Amino acid sequence: MKKTFPLLPLFLFIIILLVGCEKPRPPITTLTAAQEYFLKICREELKYDVTVIPQGRTMWVYVPLRDGIVDFRAAPKNQAPKASMMESWSLSFLEAVFDHPTKTFLVSYDLEKTRKYDQKMTYQNKYADEYSKKQRDILTALTRAYFDVGQVSASLAVENDVVQKMKNNPHSPVSKDPPPEFFVMVFADTKNGVAIKAINYFEDMKMALSNPPAITNEEYGKRYVFEMFGDEKMVGDKTGTNLKIEEVTLPDFLAKQIENRIKYQFMQSGFPPTGETRDEIWNIIAETCRLYQFKDFEKIKLIDLKTQQESIYDKSQL
Repeated sequence: MKKTFPLLPLFLFIIILLVGCEKPRPPITTLTAAQEYFLKICREELKYDVTVIPQGRTMWVYVPLRDGIVDFRAAPKNQAPKASMMESWSLSFLEAVFDHPTKTFLVSYDLEKTRKYDQKMTYQNKYADEYSKKQRDILTALTRAYFDVGQVSASLAVENDVVQKMKNNPHSPVSKDPPPEFFVMVFADTKNGVAIKAINYFEDMKMALSNPPAITNEEYGKRYVFEMFGDEKMVGDKTGTNLKIEEVTLPDFLAKQIENRIKYQFMQSGFPPTGETRDEIWNIIAETCRLYQFKDFEKIKLIDLKTQQESIYDKSQL
């Protein structure tokens, strides 16, 4: 099936996760000023029943949905079929993890070139209206709680909504406490047990929102970690009780971002790779580490599942 999800603007890039949890979490007793203000905006202004769950330097936000995440709709009748064929990449498997004991990035993949044909579709799938609206509103509330209006670039706001709302609240209590290192936002379809999770690095968000922006929209889009998955434990869970809450670490975040960048480069880029797959993936990993000035690793191990070839690189080769 041909996917037709629209590209999300900058502020939609930060989104969400869920996983099952065997042991109940201890109750949250203390929130920072910014977290309290964020909840106040969500519950009193937006009338959204959200849950904030701090975990070390990571802030989790759980948002239950009534109407699901994806809608199927008829495609426009003027959608003309195309007879063109192009060579593209087929991704059968991709997984990137950081092995903490050995401080090694492990990337397993099965990628190959294939033929792709454009075909007329009579239907298309899009994000549901409720999900799209809550996503924008939650991001607006998060920005109001953690960023001063003078720091935010109006050009990056969705219809300038974030900047306008911040101007309407000039005395919003931007927190004096250290901000979270990571935001994890989970939008959960509690009827069907499906969720969207996104992880965003605070420093990335700060650069994207700076005036003028320190990174482009395209680069920012590559930096957020996005995942959609299902878990039966989410059915009926309105407060995220069954979430497996973990503190996000930079190497784990970078491993998932490496997955994102590989998918983008091979599957979405207007300039797909033309060289050796192994070399392209190595370059993506090296570039990601350089962008974050991340040096607390020892090796990179690439595993081509199709050929069973393993390639090991030392940090000194960056």
